[in-house]
Amino acid sequence: MIRHTVLIAFDGADTGTVDRIVDELRTLPALIPEIAGFTVGRNLGLAGSTADVGIVADFASVEDYETYSAHPEHVRVVTDHVKPAATGLDRAQFELD
Repeated sequence: MIRHTVLIAFDGADTGTVDRIVDELRTLPALIPEIAGFTVGRNLGLAGSTADVGIVADFASVEDYETYSAHPEHVRVVTDHVKPAATGLDRAQFELD
């Protein structure tokens, strides 16, 4: 199992913009069957983090992750919604035990 984690900062973006981005991200599991698990949410700010949104996505294999990464709907959401508003983005992928 591969876990893909993302932390996104949207410094200065209004709440409505961030809410729309989260809504767009939440459409991906229904559109990309290779996603085994998907959670996205707004940062609660409990530990002074600089990220505004976190994503955790699980995939059965590296190939499934690569399919997701290149999938036109994923690319559309990232290109049309995330990248124009994001001021920072960190990603990591790792294998679950």
